[in-house]
Amino acid sequence: MRPEPHDPFEPLEGVDPLSMGVLDAFMRAVAAHRQLMFTAFAQEGAHPGQAFCLKILAGRDGISQRELAGALHLSAPTVTAMLQRMERAGTVERRPDAADGRVTRVHLTPLGRASELELRRVVGGAVGSVLDGIPESDRRELERLLCVVADRAASALT
Repeated sequence: MRPEPHDPFEPLEGVDPLSMGVLDAFMRAVAAHRQLMFTAFAQEGAHPGQAFCLKILAGRDGISQRELAGALHLSAPTVTAMLQRMERAGTVERRPDAADGRVTRVHLTPLGRASELELRRVVGGAVGSVLDGIPESDRRELERLLCVVADRAASALT
């Protein structure tokens, strides 16, 4: 007989039931939002990592490949492989830095700019489908509370 699967949200020692409920709701929201974004990007034939790459380049076109890896929180080899795929798709191009040939700069192509704008539309639609039906006062309170959680989590890391 197989044991019951472990419930990741069973009570934790020292954590009250209300806090467990908050943790459960937060984790479900994060997982559902992630799945929504993956689905929205997949319908456009995009990978989420590439979408974030296009977003970063739209604001910082010509950054170094190393800076891009840092901004994406990915390893250099992972970014290299992603950029190779994006080059083949025609959305980015890599060029050596004019002053330092050891540095590679990443630039959006016109197709890359158009793709980034389209993905912004897709993300906007997905976010709107979730949040537009929530009253403004509740959205403001949710934003405030999530900022508190984020700040407290960041403080716990230091």
